[in-house]
Amino acid sequence: MSFRATRARLIGIPFVLMAVGSWTPVFAMWWQDIEWTGAIGRAIAVWYAFPALVAVLFMQGPVLKQPILEPLGIRFVVSWWWLVAWLVPVAVLAVAILVTWWAGYEPVLTVEQLIENKRSMVPPEQMTEFEEYLAQNRPPHPLMLIVLGMPAGLTFNLLLAFCDEIAFRGYFFREIPGGFWSRSTAIGVLWWLWLAPSVAVGNLYGVSGITSVALGLPWCVVASWVLVYIRVRSGSVIATALARGTLVALTAAALDLTFGSPWWLRPYYGLSGVAGLLAVFAVFWIHDRARDKGRLTTR
Repeated sequence: MSFRATRARLIGIPFVLMAVGSWTPVFAMWWQDIEWTGAIGRAIAVWYAFPALVAVLFMQGPVLKQPILEPLGIRFVVSWWWLVAWLVPVAVLAVAILVTWWAGYEPVLTVEQLIENKRSMVPPEQMTEFEEYLAQNRPPHPLMLIVLGMPAGLTFNLLLAFCDEIAFRGYFFREIPGGFWSRSTAIGVLWWLWLAPSVAVGNLYGVSGITSVALGLPWCVVASWVLVYIRVRSGSVIATALARGTLVALTAAALDLTFGSPWWLRPYYGLSGVAGLLAVFAVFWIHDRARDKGRLTTR
């Protein structure tokens, strides 16, 4: 019997499959009261995106019997939008630092500040070992952490981000109807629903609970606007995976540079990160409005 492809089935079936694969270990963590910040949480964070990749490949191949690459936006034609995608997380971080500074939390801009912050987090029984390590490995200037982190967005983190980008900015981008605003917003909400159980136990914010889940909604929606715009202009989910992978790679640097700010404010996923994404999208909106044809944000 052939598969009858309705819109609800094309969207619902892969989402249910990826939800089961991603959520199962998270619910097991919750049941056993395991913290996300531990080794098991880090392992699940790496695993979380793989069911999304498997689900859409299953739909595209065995179910729909269609080609994989072109219909899912996997195109290897490099354009300057790839560079834009790689630099977007830096721009978001720059705005986020200014927002946290404006809110009263000075950025960490000296090596001495960075060392003191790291020292404050070391347990007393490990202090001697920390000081010995510090004597031989003095950290770089805090801003250099951004430069050092960016190559990871081109390698391992790119591959991880690609797994769910092929789902959300690839498969669901194709299947969800509408113009730019309705489509990108719907994708953002779907993305948030998929992430919500992991956020509830500590993913993204390091804080569990309904408040962090609620804060994840505007972040996912605004980030989806930015990523869908990059997806359309670049013509490839590789560019959006590049942006996502680099953002993940710079998360540790973002936390070091805004040390001391509350979890709901700090980049990338707090309110300062949302502000940074809005600033980037404002630039994209101006770019879009300046075009003579092919505008996206008018629909």
